[in-house]
Amino acid sequence: MKQVKIFFIFILVVFLAAGCGTKRETFEPKKIVAEIEYDGELPSAIVDVARDGATLENGQIITKDGLSSVVLPRGYMFVNGSKDRFIATSRCGELVVVDQDSKIVFKHKFDSMVASASIKGNLLAIVLGNNKLVLLDIDNSKILFEKDGDSIYAVDSKVASPYFFTTLLVYPTLDGKLIIVDLKTNKVLRDVVVKSEKFFSNVIFLDVIDNRLVAATKKRVVSITPKSMAFLDEDIKDVIILKDRVLIFTKDGKILLTNADLKVLKTKKYKFASFVGTIHGKFIYVVEKAGYLIATDIDLISSNVYELPNEIEDKVFTTNDKLYYEKYFFKLEKTRSVDN
Repeated sequence: MKQVKIFFIFILVVFLAAGCGTKRETFEPKKIVAEIEYDGELPSAIVDVARDGATLENGQIITKDGLSSVVLPRGYMFVNGSKDRFIATSRCGELVVVDQDSKIVFKHKFDSMVASASIKGNLLAIVLGNNKLVLLDIDNSKILFEKDGDSIYAVDSKVASPYFFTTLLVYPTLDGKLIIVDLKTNKVLRDVVVKSEKFFSNVIFLDVIDNRLVAATKKRVVSITPKSMAFLDEDIKDVIILKDRVLIFTKDGKILLTNADLKVLKTKKYKFASFVGTIHGKFIYVVEKAGYLIATDIDLISSNVYELPNEIEDKVFTTNDKLYYEKYFFKLEKTRSVDN
């Protein structure tokens, strides 16, 4: 018995030693076009990043339009906003809407923290951390719609925000569904399952071009029109939609170019790359965790790789023309283009 015990201890030691010697392979580009220097510093460091923005330590926010002069109340984190209204939440489920002068114009306490939200006029659509959906009229604090979702146990940090159409509202749920609400009646018209599971199945991307809705969880992308629905299964990090194409970025370093119906037209693979941010301007820019910026044309024909000042661990947020990381930023137009 003693010999058996010693044998198992020996096997365990060998196993642990082997595990300690295992090192994750990292992206190593064959050619680096140039090294990128930061263009400047933020007023203070980024402390929180959401799908649609970031919060600085001093309370200022970064939206898709860039650094804003709006300052949030202490203890609140930016969630989403419009041109003149900005949504923020505390860790305890308190939500505020502030205006351009940083004045609180609406406040509400929920029984769960806010996962995502969107605002249009007087309408505030919220997805709570317990998967409950709420629609509020902030002019009179009236609840217009609410729906309890199925129980969930874990979510990805990228949580898509509700999307307002003219007369429709699409809620991305934390269990991988889309709930479509008629804003005239405040009733559910339809629900669509993207990929519903109990763990990390929340919708991480939701956007619309023309009459096409594209949504994604970590495991599936769907493309929906009034007449058709297509889907593609991958381990997904992010999605960008163009007018008639979709770009899908995967966990194993692939970029998939598809048509609007998600038929793959071209694939480009960056060995061992780990994508942490994507930007669409004249070119496609991909932020790589080991400290690189990959620039490629929208047809995935040519690409350049630039070296960032340091590795990207977290607290990174991108807009259409800038990358923000920790307390620094740089302008993407300075990275130039790709080889023709």
